[in-house]
Amino acid sequence: MSSLLYVIGHLTIDEIIRGGRLSRRIGGTAYYSCVSAKLLGWNCKLISKVGRDFPEDYLKHLNSIGLDISGVKFSDFPTTSFKLRYDDGKRFLSLKSRCEDIFIDDVREVVGDSIIHVGSVIGEVSPEIVDYISSKARMVSIDLQGFLRFFDSEGSIKLVKPIFIDELLGRVDVVHCDGVEASMATGIKDPVEAGMYMCNTYNVIVLLTLGGEGSYIFHGGEAYHIPSIVKYVVEETGAGDIYTSAFLYRYSSTGKLLESTIYASSVTSVYVESGDIFRLGNLDLINLKMNELWKYVKPLPP
Repeated sequence: MSSLLYVIGHLTIDEIIRGGRLSRRIGGTAYYSCVSAKLLGWNCKLISKVGRDFPEDYLKHLNSIGLDISGVKFSDFPTTSFKLRYDDGKRFLSLKSRCEDIFIDDVREVVGDSIIHVGSVIGEVSPEIVDYISSKARMVSIDLQGFLRFFDSEGSIKLVKPIFIDELLGRVDVVHCDGVEASMATGIKDPVEAGMYMCNTYNVIVLLTLGGEGSYIFHGGEAYHIPSIVKYVVEETGAGDIYTSAFLYRYSSTGKLLESTIYASSVTSVYVESGDIFRLGNLDLINLKMNELWKYVKPLPP
């Protein structure tokens, strides 16, 4: 893999409540995207901002993986922090604190012929930055969630369709979203129809992930449903981010749409079933998952 991957977005401190138990750990789309890309074999650089409250152990952890974190800057604002509560298969998310935005000056270092993934979580990356990096990179990918999330004074988060959605989607090559986000961005209730609409309207690759219902890929005249082969769920936090990184890793080197999507789904299923992101280095297990998935993939009717 000759290309460099830049990931832009806030690292976060996540407080996760599951089964009445509280855990505190590093998180954010930027974290899961970077770490999974590195473990899969990509040279990855992280551009982010954290507060002075960001634990030193987290930075040591990122260094130990071999990530380039020279683009992580400290701010006088607190680190972006979320509370995630899982209850009966549903996730409830609230914002505890928010770091300052990532600005144009923070991303001027990106170089040409690179792949850039914008892993925004709470509006910290502006459309102007996306416009700037799209003029420099070989491929730009975004996670849609960070551009749709808005919060009130109590930290409650809701999704809102931004006025800049047309400009944003017209500047990128790959979009990842879940069903709710796809519907919010387009106004189309059915997420599959919404994904297809985004693809056809903005000429982008759309990665639509729907948890246990599997995922969809839309690009040009191609559209496929990839069913989930996850047998049991140990951890789902970060699954969509890992899916996107795995897809970008494979697609940027092969240009094969369906193969890259099957690879992404297989990598993600290894993580969800184990809860251990470091299992992504198990190529034999990923290949077994891919061989199983090929039998179930279905093209969507035109």
